[in-house]
Amino acid sequence: MGRLSKTPLLALFVLGFALAKVDNIIHEVRFAEAYRHWSASETQKSIYVNAGDMILIRMNENPGTGYRWQLVTDSKDGFDQTLCQLQPTSSFAEGLYEPSTSQDGSDDKVVDGVSRPYVPPGAGEWPYPYPWGDRRFDVRCTMAGKTTLKLRYKRSWEERYSWESRLDVFVQANA
Repeated sequence: MGRLSKTPLLALFVLGFALAKVDNIIHEVRFAEAYRHWSASETQKSIYVNAGDMILIRMNENPGTGYRWQLVTDSKDGFDQTLCQLQPTSSFAEGLYEPSTSQDGSDDKVVDGVSRPYVPPGAGEWPYPYPWGDRRFDVRCTMAGKTTLKLRYKRSWEERYSWESRLDVFVQANA
């Protein structure tokens, strides 16, 4: 009899725990297909996430030209860093450069194992003089609200930028 009375209580506890638990998800955002020229990047995207979720932003980059993606963090154009925080896994605002290790020009970072061939405009034989890769920014969203992340493709010694992409982030509170 004592064992039977504990079973419904245990079942209720497990059900309550399962309903209260919210899995944090890692969302990957790309503004262009892998290894496409930066000018093929979309200018704006939106994403809806839950508080606690992580966003991995990958931007196609060719650093040998002096250009690189920069996440705008200043007080004028920067995003709300109380809502979403840059993570050390991608060196915070610097981002993390992930070069291609492919020898055939295919996308070597494809998760599903299906490589996508890439032939850049006017490219000669491999190896290309400037290797392509991704600049990755990791952002964790911790509370409900809306913010916009701006990414600019520019040279560090120039004031102007060649391209700007914007990611509107809508963070929903966990129920």
